[in-house]
Amino acid sequence: MTRSTAPLDDALVRVAARLPDVPVPVPADLHATLTALDWRATPADVARITAGFIVVAVVALPALAVAPLPALVVAAYALAGACAVRYAPTLALALHESRLVGAGPGFVARLALRVRIEPSAEGAAAFAAKTGDDALSNALADAVTVTAGTPETPLDAVAGSLPTPGLRRAVALVRAAVETPAVARGRVLDRALAAAHDATERHVREATRAVRGPVNAVYAFGVILPLALVGLVPVAPAAGVTLPLGFVAVCYDVVLPLALLAVAAWALANRPAVFPAGRADANVPLDRRRAALAGIGAGAFAAVGCVALGVAWALPITVPCCALGAALVVATRPVLTIDERAAAVADGLPDATAVVGRRLAAGDPPETAVAAVGDTLHGPAGTLFAAADRTRRTLGRPLDDAFFGRRGVVGPEHGPRAAGTVRLVLDAATGGAAGGRVLTEVADGLDAVKRLETEARADLADLVDTLVRTGGLFAPLIAGATVTLAGHVGSFGGTGGTLSVPTLGLVVGGYVAWSAVVLTTLAVCLDRGVRPAPLCYRVGVALASAGACYACAAAATAVLL
Repeated sequence: MTRSTAPLDDALVRVAARLPDVPVPVPADLHATLTALDWRATPADVARITAGFIVVAVVALPALAVAPLPALVVAAYALAGACAVRYAPTLALALHESRLVGAGPGFVARLALRVRIEPSAEGAAAFAAKTGDDALSNALADAVTVTAGTPETPLDAVAGSLPTPGLRRAVALVRAAVETPAVARGRVLDRALAAAHDATERHVREATRAVRGPVNAVYAFGVILPLALVGLVPVAPAAGVTLPLGFVAVCYDVVLPLALLAVAAWALANRPAVFPAGRADANVPLDRRRAALAGIGAGAFAAVGCVALGVAWALPITVPCCALGAALVVATRPVLTIDERAAAVADGLPDATAVVGRRLAAGDPPETAVAAVGDTLHGPAGTLFAAADRTRRTLGRPLDDAFFGRRGVVGPEHGPRAAGTVRLVLDAATGGAAGGRVLTEVADGLDAVKRLETEARADLADLVDTLVRTGGLFAPLIAGATVTLAGHVGSFGGTGGTLSVPTLGLVVGGYVAWSAVVLTTLAVCLDRGVRPAPLCYRVGVALASAGACYACAAAATAVLL
């Protein structure tokens, strides 16, 4: 099986190799979790890193007598790091299993397609592994290699890694269809496709209900309530409550950020409908020079603006937010354009598959069927097939070369989903009219998966929109206005020192910047999965917006008062 979240695994192994052995107990299920992920990291590696963080926390405790605030911050983040290392494999496994469920319908559809044309378990496994680029296809490719020359089939070998009974039943039905007479084989394969779709739909419904509560809690108790309580800080002494600076800073810059991060990590690991959209941005270079210039320019403009508006105390918050946000936007905008174009092509592929399937079923040759897509569809997918037909006619090459050859129209910029679907269409075309009928059924299955994903995104759309607007706009506006209002109520003294407007502004501003990143990341990943280009772009927009809105709200409130 191909390793899931391999970069995290590699990082754990590298860090653990530099640390001494420490006999820290680990949970009994950790070994099984690491095995399921196929990670190189061992329970001993996890124990070493966890112990390292614990040692840092223990070493920081004696410093509480000399520098209580820095020591408390170091100890808190060290303990948080220990918990993160301990639970990272568990969260990674939950995300991996969710991806497996999301890839299930397409995976079973590719198996069924090949079995309808050629009833062979080995041939179906090889075809599904070649035309897919998801976790299940990667696991199947490994199984094809491992089971070569043995009585066991790849489908039997991969069945144990399937996360739900529904998917295991679907693969078992495909396996049974190979030995079923041709007259009844179609009904068995239809049951397999229905079982895979039902398993994914059930997962989507359950996961959507599960993440709604934590995400709503993030919004209510992690953002709105803390920002509302900022206004009570300067008037607390009037009620006989002492709120020292250290207490406020620890709450807003340690406890709340770590709580936000923990809940967001759990929600992303249990995100519904993690369909394998692939990454069309993997090999696109970033324009770091333009990004650096944009960041410097935005930072300078933000600095001048803060001074001109009379909120110079916001410089340490606004300048880094605007500079980093602008740099991220400029660096990822070209990559985002390519990613969006690939997504548009992928969205039109079910229709293209249906057109090819109908023309093949009617007796047309594959070349005519592919050319018909360009004549029938006018979106990006139709343009892609039309370009392939022109390449074929101009260069006199077969269809496979027109799509994937040296001058083929499908490249890395289109992403693995588009490449896998096109390969599926071309392989089905070799089956003639029978392959066309199967393609029509596959197109219906792709449409069903697309509808399921759309419905899942619609179920979370209100939460996603609320998180994005809160992190980049509403929270900074409320925080900036509240800090200025708190300053007009008056400063006060406490055992931790005097809490002035600049001090309160920096404490709350740090939380505003953190929440802009965490809330936007959570929203984008809930909506589209972990995709680097959209994620970095939206985080950049949120950071720049949060930094600017925070300073402007503070200045505007001061003018009104």
